[in-house]
Order: sequence, then structure tokens, then C-alpha cells
Amino acid sequence: MTKLRIHLIRHGEKKLFLPDPALTELGVSQAKKLAQRLNKEQQAQHQPAAKIQRLILTSPKKRTRQTAAILAQELGLKVQVDDFLDIDNVLPNTLASKKKIIEHFQQYLNLREIDDKAIELLEILAVTHSQEIKNFWRILGGPEKAIADVYECGVWSINVETDKKEFEADKIEVEADKIDFKWTEGDLNP
Repeated sequence: MTKLRIHLIRHGEKKLFLPDPALTELGVSQAKKLAQRLNKEQQAQHQPAAKIQRLILTSPKKRTRQTAAILAQELGLKVQVDDFLDIDNVLPNTLASKKKIIEHFQQYLNLREIDDKAIELLEILAVTHSQEIKNFWRILGGPEKAIADVYECGVWSINVETDKKEFEADKIEVEADKIDFKWTEGDLNP
């Protein structure tokens, strides 16, 4: 069974008062520091690289696409736009929403490049917005203290152990002990 790890990443600092703002100079610096940190963490993992598949997803907004591009360059990955991560995609806090979130990210297990029995972990770096991080985190049952402040370039990680067949059979049996939460505050200011 392939495990799923979702890193919800808030974009770097944005320019204010624009319809679709770009990153500020500080926002670019934050994204670069986060990329370097993620690269070091990736290299420190003891699992063979062949056993891990990593993807970068981003909301279609300029600030998230810029943050994702910086991460992709450092990590040697491609970026894919995912409208599910767009701003104001607020879901109600229900069991059906929990299922929808997990199923959405599990769909990436079906990609041709990932359809390999040797893959043990699909790691998704999902660059999005503070509202979506808070919403997804609450629905999946993460600790509230982790989202009191959603800092720029912070990372909220969710490890999910599910049997994909359970979802196909419409059994939403993701128990609390099968979802693990970890977070780091952004605070990547120089």
C-alpha cells in the first residue's frame, strides 16, 4: 500500500492591494529558504529515492505559482496547477468533505508515472492559501493550535494511511490514528 503525505504550504509574502498579487522580495526570499530546507529534509530521508514520488501542486494564483516554481527549481520537480487549492475553496466541516479532500489527493496515485508498485510514499507539496490550509486542517482533524497563525511559507503536513479500496467501496474509515499531523511555522524572514 502506498502512503500519502500532504504538505500544505502557504505562499510567500505577497504584494498588497492588487487583484492577483505577486510575491514581494521578502516572499521570494521566504520561498527560497523553504525550498532549501525541504531539499535538505529530502536528502536526509533514509528511504531510497525510488520508493518516494514527489509532486508539487499549486493554486492558479500568481503568488502560489511563484512560490511553487521556486520550490520546483530547488527540488528538481515539475509544477501542476490544481484548482482544488484555489482561494475560497471552503468546504463544510463534514465527513463527506474529509472524504473529498483525501480522495482528491489520492487521485494523484493514479498517474501513469506513479503507477508503480515499488512506490511506498506519494508526497504532495500543495502550495495554497491560508484559508484553505485552515479549512483542510480542521476538516481532517488537525490540532487547532497549529493554525492559530498561518505564516508565509509555513508547512502543515498530513500523513494518511488508508486502503484505497475502502474509499472505492464508499467506506470512509479513516480513523484518527491513521492520520498523523505535523507542522512548522514559516518564520523564514531574514
